[in-house]
Amino acid sequence: MYSETETVDLVRGLSKKRLKVCIDQGWIIASIGDSGPAYADIDLARLHLICSLQDDLGVDQDLLGTMLSLLDQVYGLRHELKTILRAIDSEPEDIQARLISKIKANT
Repeated sequence: MYSETETVDLVRGLSKKRLKVCIDQGWIIASIGDSGPAYADIDLARLHLICSLQDDLGVDQDLLGTMLSLLDQVYGLRHELKTILRAIDSEPEDIQARLISKIKANT
């Protein structure tokens, strides 16, 4: 976990003001550590993405919120698909084949 100061130092283009905007918009949710807000590696990755989209591509705040929401949905769907695939993989081969056949018939 990283403190606010460490987070700002590690993410190119991030300032305390910009971090506050990200929190206020709900794009980042800080954990509360012993010495204040704390940020995980996933938060830093998201902050890198936010700064890059705004600074390098000129994405405005309204569009950024929509983009982050869509990305969250994609990641959620990927997680659900991986869960389904693990469940299929745990079945006997004949059931796997039948499920794959049904999936292919519906696409």
